[in-house]
Amino acid sequence: MRFARTALGLLLTLIGLVVGVAGAAAAFWLVGPDNTISTGGRALTSDGLAVVTAPDLLDRHGPTLRVSVTGSKPLFVGIAQDLDVADYLSGAAHTRVIRYDVPSTVSTQTMNGFSNKLTPPADLDWWVAKSGGTGNQSIAWPMQDGRYSVVVMNADGTPAVDAKVSFGIELHRSFGISLLVLGAGIVALALGIALAFRRPSADRSDEPAAAELAGTPMAAGPVVARSANPFAPANRVLVEDVPAYRAPEVRAKEQALVDETTETLAVIAAAAPTAPTASVQAAPAQKVSAQVGRAQVAPVRPIPGVQPLRSAPMLMSPAAVARAKSRATLPTAPAVPVAAAPAARAESAPAPSAESAPPAETLPLDESPEFVKSDEAVKRTAALLASGALLLTATSCGLMPPKNNLTLPDRRPAVTIADAKAVVTKYNELNNKANAARDSKLAAAIEAEPNLAQTLAGYQIGRKLDRAGKAIGKPFTFTNPVVGAPEFTAYPMRFVVTSGVSDAADTRQLGVWERESAGAPWLLTHSVYPGRSIDLPAMEGVRTPSRADIASLATHPAAVAPTLAAYLSGGPKAPQSKLFTTSPGMAKLMEQRAKSKVADAAESYIAAVSDTYKATGTPVTFMTADGEGLVFLGLTEQYLQRVEPGSNAYWTSGEATAFSSNVKFTQTLHQDYLHQVALVIPAKATGGPIRILSMDGQLVGAGGS
Repeated sequence: MRFARTALGLLLTLIGLVVGVAGAAAAFWLVGPDNTISTGGRALTSDGLAVVTAPDLLDRHGPTLRVSVTGSKPLFVGIAQDLDVADYLSGAAHTRVIRYDVPSTVSTQTMNGFSNKLTPPADLDWWVAKSGGTGNQSIAWPMQDGRYSVVVMNADGTPAVDAKVSFGIELHRSFGISLLVLGAGIVALALGIALAFRRPSADRSDEPAAAELAGTPMAAGPVVARSANPFAPANRVLVEDVPAYRAPEVRAKEQALVDETTETLAVIAAAAPTAPTASVQAAPAQKVSAQVGRAQVAPVRPIPGVQPLRSAPMLMSPAAVARAKSRATLPTAPAVPVAAAPAARAESAPAPSAESAPPAETLPLDESPEFVKSDEAVKRTAALLASGALLLTATSCGLMPPKNNLTLPDRRPAVTIADAKAVVTKYNELNNKANAARDSKLAAAIEAEPNLAQTLAGYQIGRKLDRAGKAIGKPFTFTNPVVGAPEFTAYPMRFVVTSGVSDAADTRQLGVWERESAGAPWLLTHSVYPGRSIDLPAMEGVRTPSRADIASLATHPAAVAPTLAAYLSGGPKAPQSKLFTTSPGMAKLMEQRAKSKVADAAESYIAAVSDTYKATGTPVTFMTADGEGLVFLGLTEQYLQRVEPGSNAYWTSGEATAFSSNVKFTQTLHQDYLHQVALVIPAKATGGPIRILSMDGQLVGAGGS
């Protein structure tokens, strides 16, 4: 068992050394107290507009990703979903990092394209983490499941990027686990050294085996003994040291040995007084005692001239063990005193013959107490190692971040609530500046069609009729915006907002903001003003419609605009009127057009009047949480006056003069309007008419033929 213990100790020593060194290196060199594994700085350059990582490189989620960049020019570093990054850099020249090998080998791929300046990245709101400016720029981002990319650019969006970039992964509890590994290595190392180099403990020294000679010590003359046993006796022979089934046999042999020893001591005591030169006073026989169920030889003093020896080997038979533990084999006949010189010593008697010795019985190896103890020690050591390995495995496995498992295409809300409110705030500021200066370029920076067309037409009319700017309206803002942000998988993206209007307590604004591409700004495309009495859909849960959603509506959104145009063209008595519930603004508009027709037809130079509506553009549809369709659409209206033959007509006043002034027409006059409409289409399951929320128009042109 010593060989097995030594081999196990050496193995533990090697394992402990390796584990300890690995734990120390991980704790104090690789990780550190901040729990971050860092790659160190790496120079990344691109002749194009950006350096971007392939989304496959960030294929795990959970830990915190840290990125730090520095360069000679102001730099920007950001992390975003791949659908945004891919759209932002679409067609642009850039460098893609496609592979990273520990410790610092980076493989890149050059993507050709244009090198025109891009929208400064810091102006875009779809970054999940970003930092830009002069000096060192760093970000920290808890990695999410999905396709994400890291982008490094010049802060102004210009080409030629030159940066030194370092990446780090912050693994929670990694420093503590590294210390735990270090501690486990130290424990294994200490345990291995103890097992490999520990000497077997010495058996305790034998106690005196011969009974003390009573009365007087030995005389000067030696006593010649028949024989002497070279083995040292044990003080006690324990029956518990042998298997239970052999206990009766051992007790009998031990009792026989005690009886023989007692008889021999008595003979020595009787013969001692007759010695002429020496005497031996024997101890009384009662000093030798036997206990029932457990044989015991009374403690004795050492016999001069007999050297004590250690206990017998564990593999000897019980009888041999008992004989080995006696200091001398006492004679069966009285010792004959012999006169001799004072310096003479007793002679030893020959050892008993093999025939007189009891048969040797070998104790099996697996019953040896030493074997049992060593086996238990090995088992305890193995159990300790197994427990430690299990603990280290359980804690270390927690460090490995799980792999991304999203199989659906990238999908995200069009905007966060905070960013949407920031968009509305920015619009309020720029819109008031544009209105005050009737600045078409500034308006185009915050609006898009069809809303921009109405705004620009209003500016043109204002510049014609109010050159002094006295009729410019007071600034207003959209207040308390409530945002509905559907999810999208591609651009363009949109979100819808309801808000109050600062200068009209009885009116609300319902608008749609759209971003055409990842590098484009948010622009207001649709804007209507329903009254406070109108029940607007809730913005929470607004989503983009699927095919199943469209099929569940009572009317397809693409069919609503032509149907509504037919209703408006035909008037209140048109057959399509039963399909709609009009808003107060729409009812007022239809009433005004009816009065205008009557008044204009009464003019002598007007032969006839018509009012025709047509659908324009593509409807924008959202699904509400109630399963209804919220639709924004555009209509054009042409109010046409036919001129009597032989007459001519032209505008001398009014808003139409902003588009056609003092031009005589002999056949027709027309005024062109652009209307924005917001309506709700009910679901088939609930039924009911289509609800018109608001219809807001603006004169956008005038002319004739």
